Amino acid sequence: ALPLWASAAIIAGVGLIATVSAAVSLRRVIISPLGVALKQRPARNPWLPALIAALGIVLAATAMGQLQAFGGAAMIIAAIGVALAVTLFAIDVIGAWFVGVLARGRVRRAQTPEQLLAARAVLESPRTAWRQVSGVAMSSFMAVFAGAGVSILEVAASSQRASGPDAYLVSDIRTGLIITVVGTFIMVACSVGVGQAAQILDRRDIVRSLEVIGAPLEVQDRARRAATMLPLLLASLGSAAIAAMLLMPLVGGALVFAPLSMITIVGTVGLGIVIVAGALRATRPLLRSAARQPTA
Repeated sequence: ALPLWASAAIIAGVGLIATVSAAVSLRRVIISPLGVALKQRPARNPWLPALIAALGIVLAATAMGQLQAFGGAAMIIAAIGVALAVTLFAIDVIGAWFVGVLARGRVRRAQTPEQLLAARAVLESPRTAWRQVSGVAMSSFMAVFAGAGVSILEVAASSQRASGPDAYLVSDIRTGLIITVVGTFIMVACSVGVGQAAQILDRRDIVRSLEVIGAPLEVQDRARRAATMLPLLLASLGSAAIAAMLLMPLVGGALVFAPLSMITIVGTVGLGIVIVAGALRATRPLLRSAARQPTA
């Protein structure tokens, strides 16, 4: 157990981060009077932040491959932490931008009503669409490191026979990795469920209007699933690929693509997709309820 002062510092730190995040987010509510009347603001999808974020990933991968140049162990650990933080931030920026680019292309190539509705829903706010599945992106990113860590531990356990307290080290680290992945998925499940419910409630007037003009709830539900699955696949596969690129210089491709590592990665990505699909199915009654409510 952590000391009391450390536990109190963690609680205070989490509260401070949540408060600052909420304050920054609320500043985005300030829009023009016309935007208030129309309940919208002009959608923007600038490419420059995405380009800078891509350069950040390249620099982080380069730093991971040149860790010996940082000298002592403390500097190496700091460099790894900075590289991971930059990469996660860059994934968030690039993901939202790339989702908007893909949605713009799908609008032009849509062949069915649900495809058009799904693309328009994403294009309305690519950042919101990405935020729905950003937790899966982080879990996929962590799954690659967890998978490589499990493979390294198995190699270490098979190459030497530890005794005393060291005999429990491998098992304890493996347990810590499992707890980390499970905890990540619990947060993903909560985030996706709340996000889907909030999106339905925010768009209930649009849902009812679409039903009135001839778009059945079944079509809208399929469009909602399509609008979520596209960012989901991008988040899970893209994050895993970037994490593998960062790990390659450190542990090599043999450990990244080892059987235990691949089982961990594929299982984590698959579980993330199942969680999002379950959240979509669980919020289907709320969609029907929103469509039955009278418009304001």
